[in-house]
Amino acid sequence: MDYFKDGLKNYFTKNKVAVIFLIVCLAVIFLSSFIASGIQSDGWTVEVTDLRDETNEGTKDVVTVVDDVETVKTETIKGKVVSGILFKPKAASADNPLPAVVLTHGYLNNREMQLQNAIELARRGFVVLTVDREGHGNYENSGSTSALIATNGLYDSAKYVYNLDYVDKDKIGISGHSMGGMTTSAVLAQDVQLGLVSAGLIQSYDDFYGAGEDVSVGFLKSQDDEFFYTTNENGGTLSREWLTTTEAKKYIGNASLEGDVVNGGIYINGVLTDIADGTAADSAFRVIYETDGIHPQVHYSVEGAEAVTNFFYTAFGVPNGFEYISESNQTWWVKEMSSLIGLIAFFALIFPMVSLLLRMPFFRTLKGKQVATEDGTLVWVDNALPEAKPLKGIQKNLTYWLGAIGIALFSGFSINSVCTEYGDKWFPNTQLYPQDTTNWVAMWAVCVALFSVAVILFFWFVNGAINKIRYKEQGSSYTENPFASARLQSGFGGLVKTFVLALTVVGLLLALLFLNWAIWKVDFRIWTFAVKVFDLGVFLPTIVRYSVFFGIFFIVSAIFNENYRAKNLPEWASILINVFFNIFGVLLVVAIQYGTFTTTGVMWQPEMDLGYIVLFPMIPILAIATVISRRMTAKTGNIWLGAFINTMLFTLITCTNTAASFAYIMG
Repeated sequence: MDYFKDGLKNYFTKNKVAVIFLIVCLAVIFLSSFIASGIQSDGWTVEVTDLRDETNEGTKDVVTVVDDVETVKTETIKGKVVSGILFKPKAASADNPLPAVVLTHGYLNNREMQLQNAIELARRGFVVLTVDREGHGNYENSGSTSALIATNGLYDSAKYVYNLDYVDKDKIGISGHSMGGMTTSAVLAQDVQLGLVSAGLIQSYDDFYGAGEDVSVGFLKSQDDEFFYTTNENGGTLSREWLTTTEAKKYIGNASLEGDVVNGGIYINGVLTDIADGTAADSAFRVIYETDGIHPQVHYSVEGAEAVTNFFYTAFGVPNGFEYISESNQTWWVKEMSSLIGLIAFFALIFPMVSLLLRMPFFRTLKGKQVATEDGTLVWVDNALPEAKPLKGIQKNLTYWLGAIGIALFSGFSINSVCTEYGDKWFPNTQLYPQDTTNWVAMWAVCVALFSVAVILFFWFVNGAINKIRYKEQGSSYTENPFASARLQSGFGGLVKTFVLALTVVGLLLALLFLNWAIWKVDFRIWTFAVKVFDLGVFLPTIVRYSVFFGIFFIVSAIFNENYRAKNLPEWASILINVFFNIFGVLLVVAIQYGTFTTTGVMWQPEMDLGYIVLFPMIPILAIATVISRRMTAKTGNIWLGAFINTMLFTLITCTNTAASFAYIMG
């Protein structure tokens, strides 16, 4: 026992820096999550519950009138929540039922994308349920419909809320973003018969299918919305001009209205009506909110949250027992910043974990090997990368920069073709590969990897030929082998052990993620980039299959990262150079698309209205993966550990934050 204690003490003493780094990362994660939990629960006055496969049942008396004959029929209301997060103010009870709002997300998103609105409504006294729709998040696709048009999830969840005894059954609202807006519109029309829903806010969707006469309805859109109305020059109206149109005037009930529809104006029977802050309108109303920004900013902006809270205040008034809170008084962004800090610490945790694991006997040979000194003493010598050449001279600079520029530009300007022309042809959706956009992103990643290999081989050949001419027989000593960092000093067994180490690191990170969620009901995220909890049994086989394609990309990327290092450049400079070139291509085309869009109202590439949004999270992924790749290579002397960690971690993140149009296969 003493031997074990002494060994453990000696281990921590030798690795003091890594241990301290590890403790700091864990402390930051739990502190930031504690703060995020406190914000989203409004100081723990709101109970936050992760609902999975919950059902309930109730009844409603439905009145119909035919030929002046009134008939009352008792309908059974069966509620169901496959995957949702319930926010219940502690003041809600059977004696004090509160208004309720059910929120849902857009295509390729999940329930967590409506947290901004859930937090702001719940702290104001509304019961809130934010739910996954079929084919998204933790609501697996039944295989009967495309995730693009799947509406299942919202109406069943509204029925579930209706059956809760602490909910005011006369004050139930719904709202969804983008394709969730389509679902909202569809549910409003479908609910005419039962009349469960009293108000609906359609976010970033441009069609209204109808609703009951006593139902308040609103539109919430961005000024420049990729999917709201038309965003091209081939006729029609630009999104930013919609408030001037006859269609908008018809929607608010006054087709002959002079002037534009007032942004955020409450129209009752077509008449603009002043409603005091926090006061419910006397009758059903129509309203259009237009916020600055683009389509995905509606659920991630102060203006968007203001519109949502204003709408439901106007529909239901201030909930009983609560005071009016100004719509501009918002706390969701504090929670978001806390989750971002947790996200940074989550990734930073990789580095001390690897340092400590590499010091353990089983993994020690991945870091170096034992060498006998002159007196016969065995000492550990760390693996080292092949020596880099200084960055000087025309030849070195040309090959160093031209290759990087070429790969960066190809990675950006190839996206459109792969997404819109070749992705579905080369890699169609199947039950084995069921995710709508992961397929083309994986195909794009492979194309970039193959192009990068071609560039690397080309410059290797050119440098070899030039050096042979310049230095004759010594030419080979001047030519750097671009694949030297891919060599494993300990052979195939070392490769297997490296894979096990990567799996251990990612497994520990996932354990932390799920533990953090279990304690605080928060994960690690910023906007559309998130590390979230998921059903391991459902997702894992699919993640493994997609990892083959992303693995090709991250292995080649790791090799590419090591090619771009020079003897006379410090490590931090080399990392920044690699980060820049790895993200520059994607960043450039996204900047052109949205620079054009936000200045003219017309997109540079209209066919990529969704494609570039899909790649928003790819920009931080590429940057983070570059840092992981470089630092893991420095620790082991080869590229494999970083490549394996990046493949596992970022395939997982990609696959759990999108949609699937087929049921997942468990194997």
